[in-house]
Amino acid sequence: MKFSCHSDQFQKALSIVDKAISTRSSVNVLEYVFLNVKENKLTLIGNDLEIGIKHSIPVDAMDQEGEILVKSKTILSIMGRLQNHPVTIETVDNILKIKSEKVDFEILGLSTNDYPQFPKVNEGYRFPIKIEELKDLIKKTIFSVSFDETKQFLNGILIKNEPEHLSFISTDGFRLSLKQKKCEGIENEFSAIVPFKAMNEVSKIIQTLPQEESIHINISEKQVAFFIGETTFLSRLIEGQFPDYRQVMPSESVHSYSIPRKLLLDASERAQIIAAESNNVVRFNFFDNELVIKSNANALGEFKEGIDVNRESGEGDSKIAFNVKLILDAIKNLDDEDLVMKFSSEVSPCVIQPKNESDYTYIIMPIRTNDFQETGA
Repeated sequence: MKFSCHSDQFQKALSIVDKAISTRSSVNVLEYVFLNVKENKLTLIGNDLEIGIKHSIPVDAMDQEGEILVKSKTILSIMGRLQNHPVTIETVDNILKIKSEKVDFEILGLSTNDYPQFPKVNEGYRFPIKIEELKDLIKKTIFSVSFDETKQFLNGILIKNEPEHLSFISTDGFRLSLKQKKCEGIENEFSAIVPFKAMNEVSKIIQTLPQEESIHINISEKQVAFFIGETTFLSRLIEGQFPDYRQVMPSESVHSYSIPRKLLLDASERAQIIAAESNNVVRFNFFDNELVIKSNANALGEFKEGIDVNRESGEGDSKIAFNVKLILDAIKNLDDEDLVMKFSSEVSPCVIQPKNESDYTYIIMPIRTNDFQETGA
């Protein structure tokens, strides 16, 4: 094969499929990218047997078609150092020759005979979604995914179609994230657990694309496919029964407070400095119009800060303790100026929601207060 293009165009295409290139596989060919030239189109494929990515770009094929496997990391590094220059690439036997001005590379490649076939997209339920909506759905749920390999059904995000809305749900047993989107035209009911890796890589691919454009998602019994422009992204689904999130959502809460998000974020980050030395425990003490956040560590010291809040329901003072990292994960990924925190007691689940975003719910389990040892007032 022989074709020409610009190095940055090739590099961008390589960086997309490289997300599906294995770096620690016992199968050597999975470290290689599949290149195929046909009819002035270069198709690149990465496949680590868990996810597969196919991406195409236009090139000048010079009437020479063909295919080859090349070490992905090597060719990606080369393209990144050619400073957006035109390149001519051709194969001679299993050698890939790269020429750009006075630069010449000859890279040993492999035959494509032993490369795994790119999975066929199974027939399933296909629906469109705007890129900005998908990005938001992933952003507000992916941080709650569990990495406990003994509970693989928690190692991804549940996509579930329910009456009038699409839900993304994740949990690690200590907290749960639920983001819903009203949708029209999605009639079939379905649910699928999409692995963390797949969701994370899809999120990276769509970051720089026009946010108002739409992509398509196809969900079948054991596979999910994302069609993103000239990119096809396939992943296996996680098998297993995802827990019913409705069972952990409080039906009502005694105490409810409106809190400025930025003030809560800054105070929690300061509290973490000390809490990091005491299992990340922070204690929230609520009064009518003030939240006092405390953390301490016997071998380090203590922290205390008050911020103004507005009580929305309940009476009297209240207290509750959390793992500060779980608090920070949520508020760092929210955008509203004000948050609402709701709970009934120091041992009941706490609900955190953006004040003006009713379709997002974050539930965090508290730490029992006797696990928090105070050293001062």
